[in-house]
Amino acid sequence: MFLKNLRASDLVLTAGLSVIIGLIFMFWAVFVYPIATAIGGPIGYALIYGMWFIGGTIPAYIIRKPGIAFLGEFIGAHIELLTGSPYGVTLVYYGVTQGLMAELIFFSFRYQRWDNISLMLAGALQAIPAYIADNFIWSYQTLSIQLQIATFVCMLLSGAVIAGLFAKFFIDKIADTGIFDLFPIGNRENG
Repeated sequence: MFLKNLRASDLVLTAGLSVIIGLIFMFWAVFVYPIATAIGGPIGYALIYGMWFIGGTIPAYIIRKPGIAFLGEFIGAHIELLTGSPYGVTLVYYGVTQGLMAELIFFSFRYQRWDNISLMLAGALQAIPAYIADNFIWSYQTLSIQLQIATFVCMLLSGAVIAGLFAKFFIDKIADTGIFDLFPIGNRENG
């Protein structure tokens, strides 16, 4: 099982971060998404979509162990669901598939590479399962092919920037305070 090498402190930090992230997801769903959609339609919400991918990048970047990206996204999605998200049980699919996609990227680097590239890929590629689900839920097929492509590309870019670059920058600044010194990010020689 991929969780066997996790310490209790790894699980507690992942759970705590994921609760906060789930509340951010809920805020995004209720307040930011409607504004972005009203202003920019599918492109508008695609440009802010990356925030829903931080559950797969932030805990994993701090703890740097197998299973954390999955747990972070999974728990975050369930917190959003339990707080009354308008997206309902579809969040279970999103949490599982986006968490697995982020996990796949970190696995491909053998959990050794924690730089901008790895975080951007983990953030961006979560857009693949999200776009597939959104296509069925929101009927993207009714959009022009150009708008479908633009929406997907914007989701990828949003994931790379928000869940990749922004998340790394934000966590690095917090880590500079020493708060995460007991976790692998506290020893940033490897990325």
